Amino acid sequence: MLFSTAFGQRNDTAQMTETKRKIQFSIAWAPLALLVIGGTLGLFMRYYEVKAAHGPDFSAIPMEFADYVGSERRFPESTYSILKADTTTLRRYQDLQGNVYWLFIAYFKEQKYGSQIHSPKQCLPGGGWRIDSIDPYSLTLSAGLTQPVNVLTIGRRNTKQVMFYWFETRSGAIRGEFALKFDLVKNALVFRPTDASFVRLTVENVGGNTQEARELGAKFLLELDIPLKTALPFETTSS
Repeated sequence: MLFSTAFGQRNDTAQMTETKRKIQFSIAWAPLALLVIGGTLGLFMRYYEVKAAHGPDFSAIPMEFADYVGSERRFPESTYSILKADTTTLRRYQDLQGNVYWLFIAYFKEQKYGSQIHSPKQCLPGGGWRIDSIDPYSLTLSAGLTQPVNVLTIGRRNTKQVMFYWFETRSGAIRGEFALKFDLVKNALVFRPTDASFVRLTVENVGGNTQEARELGAKFLLELDIPLKTALPFETTSS
């Protein structure tokens, strides 16, 4: 009886030791397995792509609508070299009260893993702009729908402006840079195009009144909602 008990205890100890060894072995190899999986996923996303059927049609965004009159402008050529977008439009609009709105849209026909769209959070300070605040903002669009965007208060010397920006992909509007990276992975894995657009509207502060500039920008984007959706190539794709 004592021999049987002692043997059983030794057997249990051996089993526990073996189980512990297996767990330690699994833990030791887990980082390597994750590295292999991540590397394979990275190679897949870097070299395999589904191309979009067509790009944007910026002519669908009118130069004149509601109370706004616009004209096409351009940044310095060095800006486009850094941005590496496939096509862009930069518009300067003015309303009847003289308020100025700068609309910029950049379209990228593909996003490569590890080289996504530049974020204003990094580009603005590099261009000499100071970011005073960054807030999430919910735009009211046509048909009572809402859309999440970022709204920034920025300044340079004596100039202050309010900036709205977001990204558009096959999944719809995306507010955050991290969410954009996740969306790239998701669309690649389900064999959808990874094209994307960056949309930015800058409104010059009206007498230094940031709240009024926000309201003016929100009104402008409400009026522009349908033309913008028509211009971008994502509207008919379900998320």
